[in-house]
Amino acid sequence: MTISPEKLRRLAFFTHLKPETIDAISQRAFNRTLPDGYTLLIEGMQAEYGYFIMSGDARAIRMNRDGRVQVLARLTPGEPINLISLLTPARVNRATIETLTDVSVLVLTAADFEALIDQCPDFSMSLLKIFAERIARMADLASGLSLFSVKSRLAKFLIDLADLPQSNSGWTQDEIAAHIGTVRDMVGRLLRDFETQGLIRRERHRIRLMDKEGLHELAGQFLD
Repeated sequence: MTISPEKLRRLAFFTHLKPETIDAISQRAFNRTLPDGYTLLIEGMQAEYGYFIMSGDARAIRMNRDGRVQVLARLTPGEPINLISLLTPARVNRATIETLTDVSVLVLTAADFEALIDQCPDFSMSLLKIFAERIARMADLASGLSLFSVKSRLAKFLIDLADLPQSNSGWTQDEIAAHIGTVRDMVGRLLRDFETQGLIRRERHRIRLMDKEGLHELAGQFLD
């Protein structure tokens, strides 16, 4: 199913692109709908397509041989998926992508993606800005896992989460653990401690920040 230019312009990534660029994407891209819990990409497999999320939520993960999962990112509408993989010489998927809700994606073949990169400078520049933001997030993630305690990482995660738009899929304790590099039991214990200290309040699978300044103190220089 093709995607109309009007539908593309509703997403933040596409709003600043030239009309001719929007038309070029609309002519090349097609739409695909995925169910909740679907594995769109598998790490290490050949990269053949790039995607943009039109609606719904997904996540990017890496997994070791023991089955330990590290969440690299939550992906929301407008975000590109797997485009970096199409730009590398090996052209393999750099992460596994799983849907967390029903998801609609815009799909581009590798050849169409290359054509847009070559012919549409505004498309390329918008991608560069997104890739730069992701590199910054990956640097923060790597330093956090190696330099800061689980308590500091959880405090920062809660602060960052409060600043994001409300997700349709929510966060389970297992997912939080995978994101900050620990185990579910540790997350549960620390959340109980935070609640006892009056830092947070848990309400029906939602976490409300009651003392953001106190969380900042726990996060320490991780937020500097």
